[in-house]
Order: sequence, then C-alpha cells, then structure tokens
Amino acid sequence: MYKVLGLSLLFFSLAFLSCGNGEEESNEEQPITEGVISFKITYPYYKDDFMIVLMPDLMTMEFKNNVYKNTVTKGGLFSTTVIADCNKEEMFMTLDFGSKQLYTKLDKSMVDSVLMPRFSVPVLLKVNNIDSIAGMHCEKFMAVYETLNDGYDCELYATKKISIKNSNWCNNFNKVEDVLLGYEAEQYGLVMNFRADSVSDVKVADDTFKVPAGFKEVSLEQMLFQMQEIFNQIIE
Repeated sequence: MYKVLGLSLLFFSLAFLSCGNGEEESNEEQPITEGVISFKITYPYYKDDFMIVLMPDLMTMEFKNNVYKNTVTKGGLFSTTVIADCNKEEMFMTLDFGSKQLYTKLDKSMVDSVLMPRFSVPVLLKVNNIDSIAGMHCEKFMAVYETLNDGYDCELYATKKISIKNSNWCNNFNKVEDVLLGYEAEQYGLVMNFRADSVSDVKVADDTFKVPAGFKEVSLEQMLFQMQEIFNQIIE
C-alpha cells in the first residue's frame, strides 16, 4: 500500500506511436517533465455500495521541476493536497474543509522519524513484462508483505516516461525509482487502488505548488487528527 501521507486523507502521487520518422521517434522517447496526471480511485475490498459514493474517486497530480501536487476533492465538501518537493525532500499537506483551512510542513527527517516507522515496507518483486497505463509504458512490480497485518499484496506500475526524480522519497515504495501510475494505499482501514487514466503534457503555473494565502499552520499531529475526524464522518 502506498502510504505517502501516513494517516492523512491525502492520497498521496502517467501515446506511444509505432511509426514516424527518426525525429518524431526521438521526440516521443523524451520523458514528460511538466503536466497533469488524472488518477481513478477505487476501493477493492469495500462492499458498502451506499457509502462508497461518498468516497473520493479522483485524484489529480500536477508536476513540474521535480515537484508535484496531489489533490483530492469530493463534491465540494473538502479538498486535500500534498505538495512534495523532491529536490529539497520536503512536503506540505493542506486541508480545506468548511471554516478549516490548515497546512503542515514536513522535512525529510520528520518523514523518516514520524511517518515511515508506522508502516511496513514490502518486498518488491519485478515482473518481467511491460504494461501500459494511460498510454505510458510501465514496468510491473509485486509488492509483497509478510503478513496481512502489514498490508495487502498489490501490483505496482512504474514509468520512465514521466520525469520526476526521487518521486517516492516520502513513501514506503521508495526503492522504486520511477513514477508510479498504479498502486494501492491504505487509509483509515480502507484499501484504495490508484490507477492513472490520463496524462496531459501541459504547462503548470509556478504558484500551483504554493500553500494558499490564509491557511493556518498546524502541527502534523493536529493535521492528522482533523483528517481522521473528517474521514470518520464519511464512513461511520
């Protein structure tokens, strides 16, 4: 499970032409350095059809210059983001819910000492085949956990066609060098499957990766508490 944000609701965060002249083929082989990825979120082990409609089902990932922003919203009820700077190895989490507009900042030492010890690290087994996710060629891995208490085994799909160096520095799949376009994450006891369904090679504004003005800084513990409260309202 891809637990980029620990216990946050943030979830946590890719066309191949077979013909053409040499210049076109060379251009296509260049990885995308800036753009937007859309992910579909499903819940493979959740069986309550009534409650599942209240769950987030989409995530957008905007990226540029080795920085990315994952955004999840649901029906205007709330918005959560993760902004991860893979150059500086620091991240921001934000929450916009009613009158609450909060953010918290984590550096590499906080991720390593506070978040990562909470999660099990799976054994990664590379599968000897190439698959395609959202038109991107991907290598496939199996993430295998020692017990079910550690997590459900899952498939990972990683692509070299998206250029975000060190993209997995803040999650338990950090031994995967490339950008993940298919993975699973467990949040609040629910397993979520993330699978990219489109990749857009578009310009992204620099201020996309800034915390909005007016947001109040809180501790990581307070942010996680607020996220837990919101999620409890959805599933209980």
